[in-house]
Amino acid sequence: HLMHINGQEPAATELRKRFSSPEATVEQIIDLANEFIKLAKECTHYAAGWPNCTYTVSKVTLCALIPIQQRAFDKERPEDDIVVNSCHPGYVDTDMSSHQGPLTIEEGAVAPVYLALLPPNVEKPRGAYVWKDTTIIDWVNEQPPTVN
Repeated sequence: HLMHINGQEPAATELRKRFSSPEATVEQIIDLANEFIKLAKECTHYAAGWPNCTYTVSKVTLCALIPIQQRAFDKERPEDDIVVNSCHPGYVDTDMSSHQGPLTIEEGAVAPVYLALLPPNVEKPRGAYVWKDTTIIDWVNEQPPTVN
């Protein structure tokens, strides 16, 4: 979630604005990711607004790219009805979570399966951030629901 860009303020607020700009381009988001890499190597990323977790940065970067890609598909290939979304499956009991997640694999599969089986010409979700229970989340302005 965008609120996890939580390094030192006011730089973190500025980063969140750059990630969430409706005019953002793929190139600008890639530039942000490269900026993080450079600053992390210099150990100055936190002062520049970035969090200490690279996983968080990778997920926020991906979520920022999703609506950009959806707009491009809708504009350039509307006849193909390509739908791109991202989802948060929840904190699932897997090797990746060191088996600390409270959700079963089946519970974690709810949102991904829902998105994979969307009907043709669906209006929503398109370019959205979808929570584990299939709720569409405003990943920019809304506090995320609890993870568990």
